[in-house]
Amino acid sequence: MSINEYLKRYIIVGSILTIVVAVLFSVGFPNTTSTPLIIAPILFTVVSIGTLKLLAMPALSAVLKFSNAFMLTNVGKILVYLVYFIISYLDLEKERRMTFVAVFMLLYLFFLVYDTITLLKFFKDNNRSDK
Repeated sequence: MSINEYLKRYIIVGSILTIVVAVLFSVGFPNTTSTPLIIAPILFTVVSIGTLKLLAMPALSAVLKFSNAFMLTNVGKILVYLVYFIISYLDLEKERRMTFVAVFMLLYLFFLVYDTITLLKFFKDNNRSDK
């Protein structure tokens, strides 16, 4: 499978998650809905796409081992998530903070697992096609 197919999957999954979060919290829990809550799945999707594109670059693999590049991108992702989390958390009203924290952590865990599985499949497919 090519990198473009993996990127399309990320976009589809991210779009579905964004719609689910937006509809669920707008209809089911309107008092806890906030803009940062709706933007969070979009942020996770964009960062995941950037990570996959960066790790798939041939120039990067020539300079760094995969494990080093993977760790660097993970540190970058965590910093982006942390900055967004702190800014959003401090900007929200007290009654909306707990919902934001819970949804943010669930999204983080989901994308952590999804990114890992996708990266493993992508590089496994690439190693098979190289041989």
